[in-house]
Amino acid sequence: MAANWDRECDVLIVGSGGGALAGALIAASRGLDTLVIEKTDQFGGTTAYSGGGLWIPLSPPNARAGVPDSPALVEQYLDATVGNDRREMRDAYISAGPGVIEELETNQWLEFEWRAFPDYFCEKPGALPDGRSIYALNFDAAGHEDLIAPLRQPLPPERGGWIEPFPYMFGGRAFLARLLVALSETDAVLQLQTSLESLIVDDGRVGGAVVATPAGRERIRARRGVLLAAGGFERDDEMRHRYQDPLGADWTLGAPGNTGAALRAAIDAGASVELLEECWWAPGLALPDGTVSFRLFERGKPGGIMVNGAGERFANESLPYDRLGRAMLEGHATGVSHIPCWFVVDQAHVDKYGFATGKPGAAVGDEWVSTGTVVTGKTLEDLAEAIHVPAGGLSKTVEEFNEVARAGRDPRFQRGETAFDRFFGDPKHEPNPNLGPLDSGPFYAWKVLPADLGTKGGVRCDTSARALRADGTVLPGLYAAGNTMASWTNRCYPGPGSPIGSCVVFSALAVRDMAG
Repeated sequence: MAANWDRECDVLIVGSGGGALAGALIAASRGLDTLVIEKTDQFGGTTAYSGGGLWIPLSPPNARAGVPDSPALVEQYLDATVGNDRREMRDAYISAGPGVIEELETNQWLEFEWRAFPDYFCEKPGALPDGRSIYALNFDAAGHEDLIAPLRQPLPPERGGWIEPFPYMFGGRAFLARLLVALSETDAVLQLQTSLESLIVDDGRVGGAVVATPAGRERIRARRGVLLAAGGFERDDEMRHRYQDPLGADWTLGAPGNTGAALRAAIDAGASVELLEECWWAPGLALPDGTVSFRLFERGKPGGIMVNGAGERFANESLPYDRLGRAMLEGHATGVSHIPCWFVVDQAHVDKYGFATGKPGAAVGDEWVSTGTVVTGKTLEDLAEAIHVPAGGLSKTVEEFNEVARAGRDPRFQRGETAFDRFFGDPKHEPNPNLGPLDSGPFYAWKVLPADLGTKGGVRCDTSARALRADGTVLPGLYAAGNTMASWTNRCYPGPGSPIGSCVVFSALAVRDMAG
């Protein structure tokens, strides 16, 4: 059986996001014969949609920027947020992260910088109000057009993305472009439209994989190991309903290729899995075409609230996206509808900050109203009737909110009291940059749905990213990282760039283990 190979390599990497390509660069730089396969016709995965942050405390870019951090502060913060489940994975991540970035920066094309973006639990001990996240420097792609042509495009602006002024690249695409250019100077092979069908297990070890290509099926031998860094299963409706019902795949912001094929192959090969009910959650502002938009700015501005099916506030609207998404799901589990909930503003908010992806003062387009994505009402009672919430409940909620907004203090939800809240507020608005009354009709409500940036449950691994069986023993030859691996962050999202950072670090640990 083992002799029937169509091709061979040392390291087979499944997936092509930032973590997968970083792992490939480290493997190839250490002399390993490296093959990267990507099932779609574009490299980059969900990293291409992202701002490109990596939450890696104490890394060299943080030190260069003089970030006031320490191992004790990091431990204090993670104790208060992530907790001690998978403590050994957490410790491995924090310990290895700085060295991984240091190794990547030895390549002439890879350079990172710290940028201010608050930790997601600013109220917890050890949090940094300016954060710990690093980013690849923006990239001028002139002269590298052929190399970056297969990169996945960013999300369009209406879905929370941006338009790049080519050849200038930034965010996740800048990181990916730098990795592609760096990999072009190695012997690594990157192959599109090559999907994993199954893993080949021989004498208890994963020795390779069966893949499907446009030219047919191939059996690839991986002498050192197979690394699954292929994202989660957020695009697979059946798996979503099995593990996360009532949610399916309709509202995800993950890349199209993230259908869980790598995870299913790992399960079939004998790997155990955990946290399959978990995602990197985000409130998704509905769009007329049925998709959702990942937006941060509107919720933080004064003059807007989010209400559930009872017409009541249920959380601090300015919370980090994962925390607010969790609040929606936890609220829905009580029996009060939070799917959808509604982001309610008045005309003054629309005029000053814009709404429904429109510029400040612009009218809300007919396509938003005709699809029920945005609902309008001359009065709060009209609006309540239109979004099917109790009129008395909505009016009372707004009346109570207006009182706390004018006072500048939100005793129930503490909106505007953390650095994260204020980061997305209006610094010119007083006395609280996040609180302002809703008192100038007409009023608007934008449908909000429980979206995600990807699932975060997957293969249970050890500190070298080696896959584990149900009995806790290592499944030799198989590794996982990123959203194909059960996350070390448990049910928490500690800071911007946790998903990409996790994939980068554990991909590096995997290929280091393969290198021996």
